[in-house]
Amino acid sequence: MIDALNIAASGLQAASAQLNAAANNIANMNTPGYATQSVDLAAAPRGGVDVEGTFSSGGPVDLPKQLVNLKTAALMYDANGMVIRLTDQINGSLLNILDKPDNDSD
Repeated sequence: MIDALNIAASGLQAASAQLNAAANNIANMNTPGYATQSVDLAAAPRGGVDVEGTFSSGGPVDLPKQLVNLKTAALMYDANGMVIRLTDQINGSLLNILDKPDNDSD
């Protein structure tokens, strides 16, 4: 269960980095000389995803692309949040099963 939480947490960090980059791009799209920022993600060795960094692509901000990036990051955030909630529910159910008295010993 810990692996699922760690993988989901890495997904939340990746989604957050992408949300921040897209929001920053949109906020600065009319700033002269501003270059679009992108987030570089890679598969983590033990599962999940690593944010390898943010880089400037050098081009102007493409608003439709940034809106798609925002939506994609929001979906990633929601999906990983759901994994965390479900893992919590599973752990709670397991604890409830383990806490029940053994009725067969009577």
